[in-house]
Amino acid sequence: ALFALNTYAGDLTSDMDALGANRELMKKARAIDPNNRMRVVQNREVNRNFRLEFGMNFGMAAGGDPYLDSSILGGQIDLHLTPRWSVGGRFYNINNTLNSEGRNVFDEAKRRDEAGDKTGVVPGLDGAKNKMLAVINWYPIYGKMSIFDAGISQFDLYLLAGGGSTKLNSGYTEAVVTAGGGVGVWLTKHISTRLEARWEGYKDHPYRGEKASQKRDVNETIFSATLGFLL
Repeated sequence: ALFALNTYAGDLTSDMDALGANRELMKKARAIDPNNRMRVVQNREVNRNFRLEFGMNFGMAAGGDPYLDSSILGGQIDLHLTPRWSVGGRFYNINNTLNSEGRNVFDEAKRRDEAGDKTGVVPGLDGAKNKMLAVINWYPIYGKMSIFDAGISQFDLYLLAGGGSTKLNSGYTEAVVTAGGGVGVWLTKHISTRLEARWEGYKDHPYRGEKASQKRDVNETIFSATLGFLL
């Protein structure tokens, strides 16, 4: 009897190991409960139905004027209509400084001028001084993560689009459009952080003299980090 029991157990184990190849056994397993499928989605911990979020952002711009390095500092406000949608506004000041290439060009033009050579060309610069934007955000993906085993935080991946105006050194105010995305991490029910990357497009006025009326297309990539507070 013991030998027969061991043989049966061995056959059963062999059948289970070959479950994917044993069609008859697969049919029997599926027949037990063919409709028992379960999907578990945890609700968002942070309630974002008609709530205001205020934040301070800082970052840098890349890909704009080839002779300038630009850093940004500003604030933003977002009204969360639902956990998936929010509308908001952004304002930030921009600090422009000559990069290494810009300094080389200007130093070379100055050297030629001091030597009496008038062939040196000084490039026109028309950096942005500040920007104001209205944006709409869509949060299609969310999840939770552990930060240094100190607790569980909720995060959202989001996309955004918007437009507004930018004030240039030349004094003109030009329309600007933007699109991008980022990740928002809700550290607590009131404290938030964001990492964001956006494209911005507008026109500046770097030319002088006969070309003063001409405009140049500017395409920038803005990288920013935000610390926010959710009311």
